[in-house]
Amino acid sequence: MVLNTSSVTIYPEKRAEFFQTMTQLLEPLNGTAGCKAFRLYVDVADENSSLIMSEWDSETDLNNYLNSADHAILHGAITVLSKRSTELKAVVH
Repeated sequence: MVLNTSSVTIYPEKRAEFFQTMTQLLEPLNGTAGCKAFRLYVDVADENSSLIMSEWDSETDLNNYLNSADHAILHGAITVLSKRSTELKAVVH
């Protein structure tokens, strides 16, 4: 299994737009080839900080997604709606 996470700090004034956008973008991604799950978690200590996590069957499946138009759209939305984001890919056996 491969995990991909993005830590996101949202502009407070764009919080509602962020969650609307993420709901529309993440749900269909759960059906992407090799995707086991796509989830969005909110930090209980900071409502403007979130973690986006995806689980993949293989690194190839994740890389295919990372090179797709769907990822470009998600990445673009995160870039516009957040003041900071970091991405981490980890291979778990």
